[in-house]
Parts: sequence; structure tokens; C-alpha cells
Amino acid sequence: MLTIISSILVFSAIVLVHEYGHYKAAKSVGIRVYEFAIGMGPTLLKREKNGTIYSIRAVPIGGFVQMEGEEEDVRTSTSFSTKTVWQRFLVIFSGPLMNFVLALALFVIIAFSFGVYGNRIDSIAEDSNEYKEGLRPGDKIISVNGEKAYIWEDIFYEIIGNENPYYTVKYERDNQIREARINNNYRKLVGISTQMSDGKATTTVSPTDVTSPAYGAGIKDGDVVIKINDVSVNSWDELTNQVELTESGKPVKVTVDRDGKILDFNIVPQTQITVKFNTQLEKSFMTAISSSAYKTVYYIELMFKTISQLVTGKLGSDALGGPVMVISMVGEAAESGILSLLNLAAFISINLGFMNLLPIPALDGSKIVFLMVEAVRGKAIPVEKEGYIHFIGFVVLIGFMIFITYKDILRLFRI
Repeated sequence: MLTIISSILVFSAIVLVHEYGHYKAAKSVGIRVYEFAIGMGPTLLKREKNGTIYSIRAVPIGGFVQMEGEEEDVRTSTSFSTKTVWQRFLVIFSGPLMNFVLALALFVIIAFSFGVYGNRIDSIAEDSNEYKEGLRPGDKIISVNGEKAYIWEDIFYEIIGNENPYYTVKYERDNQIREARINNNYRKLVGISTQMSDGKATTTVSPTDVTSPAYGAGIKDGDVVIKINDVSVNSWDELTNQVELTESGKPVKVTVDRDGKILDFNIVPQTQITVKFNTQLEKSFMTAISSSAYKTVYYIELMFKTISQLVTGKLGSDALGGPVMVISMVGEAAESGILSLLNLAAFISINLGFMNLLPIPALDGSKIVFLMVEAVRGKAIPVEKEGYIHFIGFVVLIGFMIFITYKDILRLFRI
């Protein structure tokens, strides 16, 4: 029930903000709006005010703003089609833009409510390369690889995204600037995440995602890890330590208890750069704003990277998730707390805004392409032809969604 309620609230809020962007921009340039709807399918509630119907529909996925002249050849002063290219662009672009604004606002709320991890070291592992090269708690990180560091994300992503086997860092201690060259720390990952109980990490695990080694080997949600390489483990720390002790190049033997049945899995771990220090939690205005802006831009860049990997074949269809997976993620986030739910909502909002800007027929991005063509040729493409292209795109999108949902179901039941 928590999953259903959380999903409806998250999706409805994100769609509401998206459609409100279209609606507000349309009103601002004098376009008549017939209906502003949240959801699809049969109408549950509706109210008319100043010539516009505001409605809530039965299926809480999607929504629309029906404008005069957008899908019909109507030539009046309040018609979409009679407005300038710039005005129509503003109306179309405002929907995705509001999704980005919503994400930024959610990140700001999180930052001011819970704080932001800044650039001053709080704790550091004494066996780490950072400690060996002189970093200590209280040091303020100024830059990593020449890039300014204000928040934890600046530090973390610069280190793990570095192609060199080392990174350089400038830091401040006692009003003196120091510099160090630090070899990367690496960790072995089998691709499992812990399930929390009373705020503590347990050995009850789940695969991190469908591309993880653990998922491919057969680990399932709820498996209880009892041994690593035939060594008993009773805590998450013991589990991860034993994985790290595995000889390089050899698989990790993971023994799990699945509903009373003892199963063994041999999993070849992945190697990943890791950072073995943490920074202090801050609640300053600057860290809150810079962190929020950073996360918003980072996730937009991540969407570009993901699309590129899909196009080039570096990512397969198994990496894609549809409504079933997203609803499951929302449910898990809701159980983890409001912080996780707000973070996920921000990411979904960015995802929706970005996807809508792709030049695919029936999406906002394709409408912007048509406007660009009109601006170049000085003449609009007939509404009927544009509508036909969008209809074909809509059918293809529905087919794609059915395919992704099918993959979600197979993934859910591991068929």
C-alpha cells in the first residue's frame, strides 16, 4: 500500500509540475487552454473556471494541456498556431524546464533540511592512500585534479571519474595550502546491497541492479549471506571485508540462506575506484545551493551519457526500466525514508524532462524540431501532417513502453 500511495503522489506531482509549465506559458502568451488534466483515461473529477476545464483522470500516469489550435487548424487570436515561433517554443519547452526546476527545488529542500556534505574531511581510514600521503581529519579540500571542490560531489566524482591511477589534491591546514599526489584506492564489488534493519546494515541482500555480477550469478532479493569464501559472516562489515580479502582475479564464493535452503554462488567481482574518507555535514547557504545545482546538472549529463551508451550498444535493453521498475524503486525509497523518496523524485523529474526533450515524434522535443524547421523555411508544416507524424510516434512509444514493461515483469520474476 505504501508503494502504491507513494508512486501515485510522486508521479502526480511530477506530471502536475510538467503540465503546469505548459499551461502557465500558454496563458502568458494568450493561448486559450481547453483542459488541464492530470492522469489519463476516464474523468474522475473536473471543474471549469474561466473557460478552462481542470480535471483529474482515472489512470495516475501522464497528463495533458489541451490548447486551441495545437492539433487543429484554428486561426484565431487565442490559437496556438497563430503565435510566433518563439512563443510556441516557450510553451513547449516550459514543461521539461519545470521538471528541472522541480528537481533543483527538491535538492535545495533536502540540502537545507538534512545538510550537505562539504569539503572538510570528517573521518579518514588509516589504511588508505590518502592517510599515507598526509591527509587528516579537519583538512579542507580546495581542489582535485585542478578542479575546485566545494562539496562532496565535487571531490567524489572527480576522483572516481579519473582515468589516471592517481589523483592530485590541494588542501588547507592551519591556513597553509598543501598538495599531495595520491594513488587510487580500489575495492571489489560483487554487486549486492544491504537491507537495513533498525537503522543497521544486515547480511540480507539484494542485487544492486540487473547488470551486477550478483544478479547474473542468481542472487535474489532477500537472500541472507552466511559465508564468504567459506568464512562465516555475521555483519555487513564482515561481509565486505571478506570480499576485499579475495585474491585478485579469482571469483568470490558467496553462500546464502534462501528460505532455509543453502546455496553457493561463484561471483567474479568488479573493481571500482573508492574514496576512503568522508567530509563533514554542513548546512550553509552556499553549500546547499551549489550542491543542488551540481546534482541537477550531473543527472542531466548522466542522461546524455546513458542515451549515448544505448545508441552505441554499450548498454543493452536490460539496463532500461519501465513503470514496474520505477514503482518498485519508489516503494523502496519510501520505506527508506523521506530523504530517499525526495532524491528519487528529483531524479525521476529530471528523467521526465530530459526524455521529453528528445526529438522523438509525440514528445516535446519533436515539436521543437518542427518549430526549428518552420523558422528556417519560413513556413509551418501543415497541422494534419505534423499530427500524423506525432500519432505514429505515439504508437511506437506505446509499443516501446509495453516492451519495457514486459522486460520489467520478466526481471521481477526472473523468467
